[in-house]
Amino acid sequence: MNTDALSLVMKYLSRALMLLLLMPVLNYVKGTVAKKMGDDTAEMAGRITLNPMAHLDLLGSLMIMLVGFGWSKPLPINYNRMKNSRVGAVVMAITGPLTLFIMAILCKNIAEILYYLLTGMTGVAVYLIFSILGSLATCIGVIHLLPLPGMDGFTLIYHLAGNKFVSWYHRNQRTIDQVSFYILLFLFFVGDLTRGAFDPLGWIIAFFNFIFSLTTLWVPFVFG
Repeated sequence: MNTDALSLVMKYLSRALMLLLLMPVLNYVKGTVAKKMGDDTAEMAGRITLNPMAHLDLLGSLMIMLVGFGWSKPLPINYNRMKNSRVGAVVMAITGPLTLFIMAILCKNIAEILYYLLTGMTGVAVYLIFSILGSLATCIGVIHLLPLPGMDGFTLIYHLAGNKFVSWYHRNQRTIDQVSFYILLFLFFVGDLTRGAFDPLGWIIAFFNFIFSLTTLWVPFVFG
């Protein structure tokens, strides 16, 4: 298999792994946390499960596979059913990125360990799969942190900011949401369009990937 073909296979494999593994785990954890805080909406909707079919959105999944940008079914959460709605919203906003970053660290460490334990093409394949999962988890986690509507970063700001911010957002919600969508598209594609010359989102993701890779420095000393 030549380099171009391998690159193409790894690209679509990574997108499939995002749909079949990362998104189900993320929704499962968030649904479980919501339930612990008093809201069983996700459980009643059958979303506290690792079954990918419960989380996949047809159009969002096609977008992910075709262009690498898409979505899963929104996780139903009712903050008003929680014991403390404001605290619950903040906890849920933190849970998403934190879960993804923990998955990223675990995957990167597993990849390094298996690289030393397995040999031949099997070892390389398994290493690549877990490395891809780790990088994807980092990427999605960073995107979730963005202070844009629909992202956990914005949810955090919304519930921690004062009434003036909340009122301003609701007065201009439609415009803000539309502008935010175009900003997200710009951040997602500008790196490819400029061939990496200007890629702020990519730079942030690379920084987090570097930090998480430092957690694997112990592996060679134990398994090398």
